[in-house]
Formats: sequence, C-alpha cells, structure tokens
Amino acid sequence: MSLMQQFVAQRRAFEAAYEDGDWRPLEAFFHPDVTYEVMNMPFHCVVQGRSAMLAAIRRSVEGFDHLCDRTVGIDVVVREEGANVITYGGMRFERPGAPPTTARLWEIATYRDGLIQRLVDLYDAGVCAEFERWMAAWGEGLDPSYVSS
Repeated sequence: MSLMQQFVAQRRAFEAAYEDGDWRPLEAFFHPDVTYEVMNMPFHCVVQGRSAMLAAIRRSVEGFDHLCDRTVGIDVVVREEGANVITYGGMRFERPGAPPTTARLWEIATYRDGLIQRLVDLYDAGVCAEFERWMAAWGEGLDPSYVSS
C-alpha cells in the first residue's frame, strides 16, 4: 500500500472516530512516539506521543468541531513526496447566528516504517488573526485548543 493510500485510510478512520467517538482505531496509523504540531493558530501546540496526541485531538473536536457544523476537504490537493504525504485544503465551521469561519492549511504526514512519525498542521498566513476575530465575536462556549493552558 502506498503512503498516500495509508494516509487516505487514516483520514477515513479519523472521520469514523469523529462520528462515533472511538479514537482507538487511529492508534494503528501512528508511531507510539509520534509528534503532532499545530502552527500559525492561537491554539498552536506540539504534542508528543500517540496517546497524548489522540487525547489532544479528541479535546479539540469536543470543544470546537462538534459544537459547529463542519465541512472539510474543500479544494484538497494531495501529493506524496519521499516519506511524506502533503495535503493542502480548506475547512469551514458554522454555527447558528454566526457567519462561517474558513481556514486553509497544509498537513504534512511523515512516515517511518509504515506509520506516521510526525504530523504537522500549518495554517495559512492571516488565518490566525481572522480566527481570533471570529472567536471574539462568535466563539462563546467554544475551545479549539488541543492542550489546556
């Protein structure tokens, strides 16, 4: 199976976990010592280790994504380059009474021995300030952070 096929399988498993709340199937896609980085957003972070990463993702999903209507995969481009799968695309979040907030980002999954060793979400320039404005105006009760402050 190519790295791209493995990445697509991981994304499918993520969407299933997003829907049913069972994040355990994702463990099979990541090294135990995986590093996950979120960059260029107010909730930027670096999380070490598979268990910590999955807990962090679950925290963000429960504090933000599940409280909004989410659209992912807007204009996605995916390519494989060496040990990396690189995607670029957008997502939109909406909630009643608020305009949607949209973000575009690069996601880079670096593989070692068939598992993701490093995962980076790098948001486009300008998204951070736009997201902060949206959160100040419309984000009451939402917490997109992956780790507690």
